[in-house]
Amino acid sequence: MLAAEEDLANKVAELAERRGLTVYQTVNDILEQALRAEGQGLSLKEAVDRRSDMERAREMGLTFTVEHLYYQVVDLAYGRDREKVRDLWREMGLWYGKYFKSKGGEPVKALTEALGFLTHGSQFSVEWGRGDDLTVNCIGERFNKAYAEVFTAFMEAAFQTLGYKTVENEASRGIIRLRLTKG
Repeated sequence: MLAAEEDLANKVAELAERRGLTVYQTVNDILEQALRAEGQGLSLKEAVDRRSDMERAREMGLTFTVEHLYYQVVDLAYGRDREKVRDLWREMGLWYGKYFKSKGGEPVKALTEALGFLTHGSQFSVEWGRGDDLTVNCIGERFNKAYAEVFTAFMEAAFQTLGYKTVENEASRGIIRLRLTKG
């Protein structure tokens, strides 16, 4: 016998009905999946959050790749034609800025959340200053100089679409720092 809060018990009963299962079968399925996640070193919440992240990535047109290879390819392309590669990243930044602007709501917040997602595995932060000024910091030990420069161009273009100007731009191996102001 298991005890649960009444609203949760009612939701489980509704879920069971929708699935055409008994409450017993549904509870056992939920418990089995929670234990399966724990067996993989995750809580059920972490497993669900990761699934949500993957869906969010797919909605933003992202794909998964081998990270080390990705940085090397960017470095090679950048070494062959800096301006063309930088322009491609700028264009994509403009597109992402327009994408978040078109979704309504708070596009700057949505963009910064997406940038945090895009820089998964690195230290990413956004600090709000006076008014609408903001500072974006990203430290990624695997970022080579070429990647830091093109990703900075991407972010500048995205924020430009949302009405921001770059005040300061630092892009070096492993470190990106942007100071932006509205206007």
